[in-house]
Amino acid sequence: MIRRIVPVVLAVAAAGILFPAGARSQVVHVKGIDSLHVKANVQVQFNTTSVDDEPSSEWLMRRARLGVRGWIAGWIRGDLEGDFGRGGARLTDGYLTLGFAPVFTLRAGQYKKPYNAHELISSRELLVAERDGAPRGTGGPTPDGLVDDLGYSNRDIGLEWDGESGRVGWAAGFWNGSGDNETEDDDGKQVGARVSVGIVPGWTASGAWAGKRISDPPDAEDASWYDAVELAVTGGEYGEPGWKALGQVMAGDNWDPDLGGGDRSSFLALQGIAGYHVAVYRVPYLIGVEPIARLGWADPDTDVDDDHALLATPGVNLYFHERVKTQVQADFLSPGEDDDEVAFRVHTVLEF
Repeated sequence: MIRRIVPVVLAVAAAGILFPAGARSQVVHVKGIDSLHVKANVQVQFNTTSVDDEPSSEWLMRRARLGVRGWIAGWIRGDLEGDFGRGGARLTDGYLTLGFAPVFTLRAGQYKKPYNAHELISSRELLVAERDGAPRGTGGPTPDGLVDDLGYSNRDIGLEWDGESGRVGWAAGFWNGSGDNETEDDDGKQVGARVSVGIVPGWTASGAWAGKRISDPPDAEDASWYDAVELAVTGGEYGEPGWKALGQVMAGDNWDPDLGGGDRSSFLALQGIAGYHVAVYRVPYLIGVEPIARLGWADPDTDVDDDHALLATPGVNLYFHERVKTQVQADFLSPGEDDDEVAFRVHTVLEF
């Protein structure tokens, strides 16, 4: 079966590159599969940094992803996606979804855990070029970088229950706790849950909890639980005129001494992002202009002075098509003890 599917996938991917409009209308038929869709996401970035001992500028293939999604029997879905950017290849998503009912859907495999609303937004639809935003070579904490490094967010391997009823949605599951593309390195595991409520059309409030059990050393019988919580509000529809926004508060245990934490350390992270999309009708090839601004603050240990950092990002997103945009932005990071640093980025996204 694999030998028959692979040539089909490659052929459709090539057609998507050469003829993107036609590729979106293609339906691929494979024996035993109701439908098979091919998707691609290419992101190229030019960035600079003010950090000493770092190359002052670089071109970066930030993401180069190719994926397939297939349905069987109308209620079984499989997703497989690989990333070939940044000089390597790795699996991003690989999971099976069983849609028994709107209130009971099971997902098993590798995917994003339900913590950090900003992480759960697809990279294709981010208002900012980089979630983390730290200039290349800096060590100061950022909201996204801190919770990712602590293992509360991002991808992992596990099992999750999703559901929705009316304006309420939820997700709960358990995972290895070791991160994506990693075998279990600690007899700990991780659990988590998220609940979201639609406030008004296009705007959602959500809350999340993540619990991480860590053994020290990894094979020790005794283990400790560490927790993190989040409150978030998101709003706006991608690529449509009007306001777009995200606001979140994340707090919890910082268990990692390498990140300025310890057994009794607590972190706090705040982040707000806003943009306003203006439709353009009379400029050739340009369909939208979207000024954006971000302000983030992260403190790895609330009991220690001067270990926090402030992140600010002004910029503008230019839309040439609903699937093609260029982001021109600057990220300013001001750590409590270190020198302020800045990075300028020009980031182009192509998705089909």
